[in-house]
Amino acid sequence: MTRALRCGGVTLAALATLTACGGRPEPCPALDLIPTVGVSWRAGSHPYDTAATYRLCAAEHCTTGALRTYGDQVHVSVDLPESFDDRTLQVTLRLSDDSGTPILNASQAITLEQAEDGCDQALTGSLQLTADGKLKDMG
Repeated sequence: MTRALRCGGVTLAALATLTACGGRPEPCPALDLIPTVGVSWRAGSHPYDTAATYRLCAAEHCTTGALRTYGDQVHVSVDLPESFDDRTLQVTLRLSDDSGTPILNASQAITLEQAEDGCDQALTGSLQLTADGKLKDMG
């Protein structure tokens, strides 16, 4: 057997081993996980449920909007850039009444966790707003 044939055989065997072991046996679905930080609380259980709007910031990324209830939960979230890679950051939630007067300001440092779905990955964080107006890291 010639040297070139042996080298080609070794290369082919190594390539087959590398691609067959440790990889996913099925193709990955095209998913779109978005790095995000969310805050939830039970609707009707807090004195600040009269809030009409929120401002949620994770690091320097903020979003503002009207509160929405999903079943018995209120949930607000802020999307982070796809390239976001800071693991620990400050999250601030401000709730305001109809006139724009703040009725709650809460802040908490959190550590984001890696979420996976199919082949997609993203950093995410989840907090709960407690009855005493504090943010609790649920990660």
